[in-house]
Amino acid sequence: MNSELFQNMAPNAKRSFIVTITFAALATIIYLFCVQPSTNELETSRRNLAELQDKQYRTDLDLRRSSTVTKDLDELEAALKPYREAMLVPLLESYSMRAKSLLDPIALGAGLNDVTYSDEPFRALPLPKPMPRQLHTRAAVKLEATGSYQQAVSFLLRLEKEMPLVSLRQFDISAQQNPRSQSISIVLEWPAKGGLTRK
Repeated sequence: MNSELFQNMAPNAKRSFIVTITFAALATIIYLFCVQPSTNELETSRRNLAELQDKQYRTDLDLRRSSTVTKDLDELEAALKPYREAMLVPLLESYSMRAKSLLDPIALGAGLNDVTYSDEPFRALPLPKPMPRQLHTRAAVKLEATGSYQQAVSFLLRLEKEMPLVSLRQFDISAQQNPRSQSISIVLEWPAKGGLTRK
């Protein structure tokens, strides 16, 4: 629109034209600086919300699975417990002292008397290279006691049930006049942990 046409317009038309142009300019400014940024921000918020909902769904799924995993771990721990407890670790630098602490309740329950323990010589094991920090071997412990044949068998049965990794190497009974007080000698082999081989 040229200036002559604008000059020739009626005053009411001029006011209407100016108001229309002003509102159009305001609408453009509002759209560019308010509506469009808000729309973009809303779209970003929607995407972020969708991502958070997806993460929440995966987290809830993991939490539901965790109870199953925890139950499986508890069952595995219960199954491994006898084997962990069967691993012999020195007590006061003595395997027989540790064996005493573990076997005395079983021997007492079986009715054995005068129970003593001693270490037997180790079997030589080939060492891998490089040498590990922790050595594992089979430690032999000799148990000597007095009791009847039935009590000795009861002791071995209880030992087999409670410590399945312990194996019997030697079993001797020397006959005495009293059948309830036979001389019993048992050599047991244990899976054992040694000390650190290097710093």
